[in-house]
Amino acid sequence: MRPKLSALLLSLAALAAVPASAPAAVQVGISENNAPMFSDPNFQALGVKTTRLVTAFNSISAQFAGDDEISSRVAPYLAAANAAGIEPLVAFEHARGAAEICKKRSNRNKPQCRLPSATEYEQNLRAFLITFPSVRVIAPWNEANHFTQPTARNPKAAARFTDIATRVCAELNRGCTIIAADVLDQANSASAKRPKYTATVKWIKKFRAALTSKRTICGIHNYSDVNRFRTTGTKALIKALGCKQYWLTETGGLYDFASFWGKTARKRAKCSSAQNCQLKATKYLFKLVKKYKQIKRVYVYTWFGGAQPRFDAGLVKGRPGEPTVPRRAYYEVKKRI
Repeated sequence: MRPKLSALLLSLAALAAVPASAPAAVQVGISENNAPMFSDPNFQALGVKTTRLVTAFNSISAQFAGDDEISSRVAPYLAAANAAGIEPLVAFEHARGAAEICKKRSNRNKPQCRLPSATEYEQNLRAFLITFPSVRVIAPWNEANHFTQPTARNPKAAARFTDIATRVCAELNRGCTIIAADVLDQANSASAKRPKYTATVKWIKKFRAALTSKRTICGIHNYSDVNRFRTTGTKALIKALGCKQYWLTETGGLYDFASFWGKTARKRAKCSSAQNCQLKATKYLFKLVKKYKQIKRVYVYTWFGGAQPRFDAGLVKGRPGEPTVPRRAYYEVKKRI
């Protein structure tokens, strides 16, 4: 064999041996509202680069009216995130208070059920961003189509808030990343074998028609899919939203919540305990993510187990400020970071 040809063949063989570059991994963060998470050794062992915080849209003005969510929770959280070099995604929602009561018309004048005006929203958002200059990733309204949020009855207002957040960030020269829509995979009947999403899709269509800013990133909460081991809601919302990319801004395996993981549900899911069911759902979450290349981030909710009444999706057992013990789902998430 001639020397030049031999060298060429060796070079081609060497190139063939080099593995193709793998696609960028989905970024995994934690959605949790309590600052003690940052000092938890189990959290520090994960090495996450982003977390998510939900706060009232008017937490700044409420601070001066005696409802000081800012100094009691928000400021310590953002300071801890900044000290750890972690990027916070801040999602805004209804005024503080139990919003489950908002389903009744008679309660819709209560502060937590009332839809703010565009001026009120803008004033509060602008003040918040000026107070916390490190905040550059924003969801203008959390889970905007759920009945606990006043935007559920007014998708045009949800679109208006997204437009306001986009404009305010530009005026402040902040360079924000805006989650254009942050919606729940709410089916007409959540437990149906073949669920339909006509009400949610209708809400999204009205939202899109009213929105003037770009839909570069949209957020999806897909607990129902993840814990029922299906993709129907995620698929329906991706199709309806029509965004360039998606973040699962709140998702994860449930440890204990309402109809999930009772004896019948555990038997159907073939898992023997709440921990095993949560682990199985967490594994399925990452299996689902692989099916959609447009999904770029996942925020697993939540960190502390047993910290909320009626709802437990904690990756660790223990309340804020207490020593924590990892649940089995914790180790599944840790593998993905």
